[in-house]
Amino acid sequence: SPTMQRYMKAQSVASGGDGNLDAMNQAILEINPKHPIVKDLEKMIKTDKESSKTKNFAMLMYDVASLTGGYDVSDAGSFAQRVLTMMTSKASEDVGDDEVAEDNHDIDEDKPIEPEVL
Repeated sequence: SPTMQRYMKAQSVASGGDGNLDAMNQAILEINPKHPIVKDLEKMIKTDKESSKTKNFAMLMYDVASLTGGYDVSDAGSFAQRVLTMMTSKASEDVGDDEVAEDNHDIDEDKPIEPEVL
């Protein structure tokens, strides 16, 4: 398990080792080819394998699988950016761009947000 791997690495470092546990079993990512997300990725690959959208979708799927399995995401900033990009694109699909622009017309990006005390 990921927790056991972290514990064993910490023990190795604490006992003077370098923390390198290459002999430890490596995690295996199993993919269900019938899952809707995998099918969506397959369609994206067939359409445009080299697009940044396809690559981000694949990396997001891998990062979510890592987190679900208890492992750390190697680059949390990139993971967050991929999630936010996906959320933004989904929101713009669900809501027309004109409606989003109307809702944001009174937002001054240079002005700091003032907290409201209730």
